[in-house]
Amino acid sequence: MIAPDGAWRDWGGTGPWLHFGHANGFPPGSYRCLLGRLGSCYRTVSLESRPLWPEGPSPEGLRSWEPLAEDLADTLTDRGLRGILGVGHSLGAVTALMAACRDPGLFRALVLVDPVLFSGPRALLWRGMKRLGLGERTPIVSGALRRRDRWASREAARQAWRNKPLFRSFRDDCFEAYLDEALAPEEDGTLRLRYPKAWEAAIFRCTPSNPWDFVRTVPMPVLVLRGEHSDALTRSALRRCAALLPRGEVREVPGTGHMLPLEAPERVAQAILDFLPR
Repeated sequence: MIAPDGAWRDWGGTGPWLHFGHANGFPPGSYRCLLGRLGSCYRTVSLESRPLWPEGPSPEGLRSWEPLAEDLADTLTDRGLRGILGVGHSLGAVTALMAACRDPGLFRALVLVDPVLFSGPRALLWRGMKRLGLGERTPIVSGALRRRDRWASREAARQAWRNKPLFRSFRDDCFEAYLDEALAPEEDGTLRLRYPKAWEAAIFRCTPSNPWDFVRTVPMPVLVLRGEHSDALTRSALRRCAALLPRGEVREVPGTGHMLPLEAPERVAQAILDFLPR
């Protein structure tokens, strides 16, 4: 599906075209520190995924991440952008990988930043839970559904979020960028969460249980970056990437977790800039 014009974000910059895909729950502008650094060498753009479209499909109809990958491929092709560079974080990394396998002419190289790639017993457990329809019972899905989505002020949201485990390690300017993007004003003066929690839960519920066919068949050069303490991409999964990727490299960013682009944007940007020219 081709995304509406309002979902297209152009961050500027000069050089070859680069598309950046965002994580579930994090609008692309949350990454402005990283995107600004990439803009020194690349014309950087992002597609906001379906949860951020003013009018779009319902989350109840989502059964896999494939439609999100198709949105990316269809929109880039519609805009005449093929053979470009692809960078994505978490969900955005996996959907770029899927799109690249379905349409090998879309990207000429990929950087996957802490992609969600379940492996071993974790993959088997998740596959069984999905088959039994138990995805709603996982903490990440139930937690998304319980998420507070209305705030009296930006300061109220800041105080509530800043010391939560997810945000605690964010660099200050990255946290402020997230606040800028995550909150939208309502007519009564309050703020709402832009990324609907029903969508966030639906995407978590559809996390692929067997993404490895994409990893072993992706035809272009790929760099996989892992946060040292990531709980989404385990070290064993990273080793599996190294073994299976036809033209791949893997690296770990010390002292970071799954949200490494918002924890250490300069180091993540440098790893990307070191890889892509090659």
